Amino acid sequence: MILWKRKLYRILMGGIAPVVYLLTSDPLAPACICAFFLFWLLLMEFERYLHPGFWAWLLKHSPGIFKTRPGVLTGDTNFMIASFLSILYFPYPVAVSNLLFLTFGDAASAMVGSKYGRFHIFPGKSVEGMMGGIIINTMIALILAFYFSISFEILFIGVLVGSILEVLPLKVDDNLTVGIIPGILMTVFYL
Repeated sequence: MILWKRKLYRILMGGIAPVVYLLTSDPLAPACICAFFLFWLLLMEFERYLHPGFWAWLLKHSPGIFKTRPGVLTGDTNFMIASFLSILYFPYPVAVSNLLFLTFGDAASAMVGSKYGRFHIFPGKSVEGMMGGIIINTMIALILAFYFSISFEILFIGVLVGSILEVLPLKVDDNLTVGIIPGILMTVFYL
């Protein structure tokens, strides 16, 4: 699997909804975008379980983009579920921030960790990767705090909690936990 292809795909696919939400400040369009992608991802999941040959063909013709583990939803599906729920349930500035943190923090963590990761916290998770995600998301938080006139401290709570959840070896997919739990905490402090 080629990491940069998968992360570029994730940034492009995952970045659409928060950018549209940021530009329109109306949840309808980004929720529809997420629902569209989620429909197709769930259809692919269905096909993956019913027709493993189709999934093998898809993996062969899209090398490096999809990462799968037997018996669980793909990270992309969990990512889109978290994105859809964020748009539906979190206040506008929290939802946009949460989605941007999820999209860019995950990519930065993986890219920095795979290239520079020497001090491993858990298998496949390094201090350097975690710091890469924190640095990128802190820069995003600084910009969004100014743009939304929201407390940087609230956004930084989301950055730190998301980074901790990213490295923990939980049984639940990190795209789901990192995509929902920081948003809940930021919402609590925001309201």
